[in-house]
Amino acid sequence: MFTNSDFDVFLAPDLEGRMEKIRAIIDPKFEAFANKALPILQTDGQEWYAHVAKHRMRKTNAPDNTWVAFAPNKRGYKMMPHFELGLWADNLYLYLAVEENMKPAQLATIGPKLREITDLVAQLPNDFVLSQNHMVNENQPLTAYEDLVERYQQVKASEVLIGIKINQGDVRLGDAQLEVDLLAALKTLLPLYQKLR
Repeated sequence: MFTNSDFDVFLAPDLEGRMEKIRAIIDPKFEAFANKALPILQTDGQEWYAHVAKHRMRKTNAPDNTWVAFAPNKRGYKMMPHFELGLWADNLYLYLAVEENMKPAQLATIGPKLREITDLVAQLPNDFVLSQNHMVNENQPLTAYEDLVERYQQVKASEVLIGIKINQGDVRLGDAQLEVDLLAALKTLLPLYQKLR
């Protein structure tokens, strides 16, 4: 599982050095988590796939975060609600993600579904958070959900991400409890996914 030293991959300043560390240290941990997460996801009757970020489009700038996404589509995940486990330089996160790639084609469908889960979001545990962009390391409290959904419908480069983050230095890093908590968060978010799919 993930440890505090994993965040050090982001200390590598150049693209080649950082990608080498991500591939050697982080990607195998994403794959190991996928082995635990996929059986949970597949209880919904769909075939799920893990998509480890390869950052192939990058030519000069090293990635600020990296992730594995889970979706019931072998070819991709950005065009549908999906789950994402990722790492920034100072936190590990697990989100249920509705990204901007669903717009504008699916906005008329996904917009009402996002509004329908407002009560479910409000009932999530207090340690859950929101994000409006999977490429920006910022979070909002659950109370901002309705504003986030409204923004998603009005602003092209906006997203709705719901989940947990575990900060660098958390006692669970390097401990078996981390995996327990990540899988529990995944199970907690599954009913919301079922409403959005």
